[in-house]
Amino acid sequence: MVSAHDPATVGEPPHPHDFSEQLITQLYEDLDGYLFEDGTAIDHAWPLVIEAVRHARTRGAVLVVFARATLAAHHRLVFDETPPDDSIALDEACAAVASFVPEALAQLPALKSHAERLMRHMAIAEQSPDAIHVPLSNAISRFYAALADENAAVGSRALIEMRSIILHLDACAAALDRAESAPEPVRVIRPDRFHDYFMHYASLAQKPEASAGSEQAVATLSQDGRITAVITEDTHPLEAAARAVRPTIAGDDVTRDHTLVRIRALLDVLDGLRHAPNPLIGDALNDTTVHLSLVLAAATAPLHASGGFSFSAIAQIARYNQQLLRSAAATQH
Repeated sequence: MVSAHDPATVGEPPHPHDFSEQLITQLYEDLDGYLFEDGTAIDHAWPLVIEAVRHARTRGAVLVVFARATLAAHHRLVFDETPPDDSIALDEACAAVASFVPEALAQLPALKSHAERLMRHMAIAEQSPDAIHVPLSNAISRFYAALADENAAVGSRALIEMRSIILHLDACAAALDRAESAPEPVRVIRPDRFHDYFMHYASLAQKPEASAGSEQAVATLSQDGRITAVITEDTHPLEAAARAVRPTIAGDDVTRDHTLVRIRALLDVLDGLRHAPNPLIGDALNDTTVHLSLVLAAATAPLHASGGFSFSAIAQIARYNQQLLRSAAATQH
């Protein structure tokens, strides 16, 4: 990863565009083999993104959002203050991208429009008061501050966060490219909480008392207004599990509904892998790391209520999760 200052001019910060170029190109190189296109992992991430820029796709607009974050971080690192004028930030980001990606120059209006749409989409999913470039910029600032302090642990966490945000941005952008008028996205759920909800759901769905054929009393009104109990049969185990888990989910009714949408979509992915294993993901049934990587990916991967997960979207996030999980396990032994 690049240093905070150009070694050729020690003590003199790099030009903002040079800073953006070095960081952006290096981070995409780190993502080689993780980005997906048409269900296939791409060996080299940067040419894939440049091709998206050339054709003015939303995936190419991730560079604009990324550049906005790098410019804000550069300003904070150099001047120790927040950039003063947010209204022209996207224009400055477009100029930065065009300075090192010649293919972007003719597509800047479209890329800027895509970047705005992408950030709106992410804001709805994240339910955050901050646009997505803000946590990305903060991670960049922490990374370079850690370099200056020679704090490898903090720097490593910041780098992981940067890569994770770009992976999610890319997955969301690719999803928007596949749908001209994408519906409002399902909210993301904090991964540790989603993991707990999913495991609770799965355990309930497998219990004998939740199996098909169980009886459940449903209150109803008789013709004279008295409440009576009607016994219904054949309660589906997944429906029963959903009813039991829903009240335990933290947040408002929309968050509860969206959590269950994500759980059902994940079940579809796992069922698909059970019938047709995919070597790009691994053995989701017998490898606990693969299974956990998918559960964590399902908490945040782009999704809308009327459809399931795109394989490419959840796969690229899950594969990166696998790498993190295996690395963490290796350091503990």
